[in-house]
Amino acid sequence: MIAEIHHKVFSNLEDELTGNFFGIMRYIPFQRGLKQIYMKYIHSLDESVHGLIRSIQTNDFDIEFWKRSELGYGEIDAYMELDGVGIGIEVKYQSGLSGENQLEREVSMLSEWCKSEEKILILVAVESDAREIYQRNYRKECFADVHLAYITWQDILSGLDEIKTVNQFEDLKGLLREKGFMSFEGFRDNGLIIDGGAFYDFG
Repeated sequence: MIAEIHHKVFSNLEDELTGNFFGIMRYIPFQRGLKQIYMKYIHSLDESVHGLIRSIQTNDFDIEFWKRSELGYGEIDAYMELDGVGIGIEVKYQSGLSGENQLEREVSMLSEWCKSEEKILILVAVESDAREIYQRNYRKECFADVHLAYITWQDILSGLDEIKTVNQFEDLKGLLREKGFMSFEGFRDNGLIIDGGAFYDFG
């Protein structure tokens, strides 16, 4: 629905996924929704990221979808400001970055919009893509002033299961499962228990 309002519904599946997920989450108080997911599942080697998210105490917030730079840097999938922290969100689903300098351009956008606030750029992607893009970019000089982090769609689906609401996000969780964002959680067979979070060497 959000993607259709912004005339994005036919441009790509990432826009539709962005609108569906964040369009629903903006109606949940930040402390009970996105903050819970971010605090548990966000990944970053920058130790400041979790502290900044923890410092956000507001519940009311708004998300600007596909906010466009007035200086020609392009647009970012979603942007929000909470308690002096500007958060840019780049969503990936079935494609990589649109150019090697995409994250650098988004850093410039955050600097354009946030003159004094702390700034976080969060990449949302499937697990393998998110980790690879993060590792390729986090050492870049532009992230000296903007904190880079990532979260996977698999972790987001797990996080939704832990948020207590009236309807438990069944439609949204069904959408994410339909897109194949389930994590391997382990299995047991004939008394052998395999924990999806553990490491095994079968050599």
